[in-house]
Amino acid sequence: MTFDDILAQVLELLKRQGRVSYSALKRRFDLDDDYLNDLKDEILFTSPQIVDEGGRGLVWVGEQAAASTPPPVTETPVLTSASATDQAREPLSYTPKHLAEKILTSRSALEGERKQVTVLFCDLANSTPIAEHIGPEAMHTLLNRFFELALSEVHRYEGTINQFLGDGFMALFGAPLAHEDHARRAVLAALAL
Repeated sequence: MTFDDILAQVLELLKRQGRVSYSALKRRFDLDDDYLNDLKDEILFTSPQIVDEGGRGLVWVGEQAAASTPPPVTETPVLTSASATDQAREPLSYTPKHLAEKILTSRSALEGERKQVTVLFCDLANSTPIAEHIGPEAMHTLLNRFFELALSEVHRYEGTINQFLGDGFMALFGAPLAHEDHARRAVLAALAL
């Protein structure tokens, strides 16, 4: 497969999924670090609708970005209000499709409201000494796997990731999807983590 073939497939993947991690690209296309860096440079230089998200992956921000290059996305947007056109597209987040659809069909989530929620903060303990011991590549792999497992558990209990914080994240339970047992769901997700 040529460089241009891989480039076209990555662009199509970004349009379809909204985001992709660098580690997934390396695995999917069997890329070494130099090849991946060349691919990133080409995509970020030629496609203003795609941004780097904190060195972890690429994010499709849409056609509106073609007019001006936006700053990198550093947190997952929270849905508080939406117009008719916003309802037709998926939110730009790590939210799985089935939860995104529930959010987009929930009128209270789209209009915004004041309510009690449970916030779960999760941080990888002792990450600096671990990184020093295992090295940057292994740490990157470890963090990717950690986030993959953590997001799976948060989404299992219908929580949503609000923000990534270095080696941790903040998740919301009870918003934008309302659940009377949001505190219980957060505790179950924390126990699973």
